[in-house]
Amino acid sequence: MKLVYVLSAVLAIIGTTRNSFARGEAAHYSGELEVEAAAEAKQQVPKSDYVLELDRSVYHEVLKTHDMVFIEFYANWCAACHAMSSEFDAFAKAAHKMYPQVAIARADITKVEYLSSSYMVSMLPELVFIRRPSPGVTPEVRYVSANFTKNDLLDYIGGGWAVDKPAGDYTSLWCTPTNLCGHLGGLIGESVVYLDKHFNRFDIPPWAFMAAFVSVLYLVGQVVVGFLSRLLRRRYRAQINKRLDDTIQGTANSPSTPKTGSKSSGQGSATKRAKSKASKSD
Repeated sequence: MKLVYVLSAVLAIIGTTRNSFARGEAAHYSGELEVEAAAEAKQQVPKSDYVLELDRSVYHEVLKTHDMVFIEFYANWCAACHAMSSEFDAFAKAAHKMYPQVAIARADITKVEYLSSSYMVSMLPELVFIRRPSPGVTPEVRYVSANFTKNDLLDYIGGGWAVDKPAGDYTSLWCTPTNLCGHLGGLIGESVVYLDKHFNRFDIPPWAFMAAFVSVLYLVGQVVVGFLSRLLRRRYRAQINKRLDDTIQGTANSPSTPKTGSKSSGQGSATKRAKSKASKSD
């Protein structure tokens, strides 16, 4: 009996020790999470009340409600984005008062792959100015060449944008980030990021994975287009041949008309011969 009490006491002590250790580990892990969260908060680009944070739905809504949109593409790991964030915030605050019709926005390329792919962002921070010349017209997209200062950016949205040509020049806006072409590019970018996260088991660089994916997609598209074109050509030829067969069969089945002209001419010549014989006999 005493042995049972001793074993029970030992097990209780072990259980208490394990619980205490688990609580200590949880507290330690929680402390690490808080430190990481604080460090991450310090690494994030500061938010501003005068700057819209874009995702896909907000982006499309802003394009519908505003004829002019100014977007900064950034990332929290970008040192230059952190260094210029205060200047951009000052610009946004001043633009809110001077040009209230212009929407000032930001897009984190690590969270909104749709936009970074649509606009083919190749540097950070990247500034883009979108302007719709008239209602119902495809918006112009300009990659801002002005200096990253408050006054220069204010001058840019005030009319300085005219020094930059729209993407692809305005005479060929059939493929821009703001129409169907850009939408498809954004969807492809999102798909590539998703596939890279879930299926890239060989640690291939994202750009190489995207190049391979686009190449495969292009080849598949060529095969599908070739197959469809051959199918349509076969159907078209079958229709043409059927029409020709119907025409030939209809011609063959139509009743033949009597050749009255030849018969009458034959009768006339016979009458002439009879008359000539009668005259000779006389």
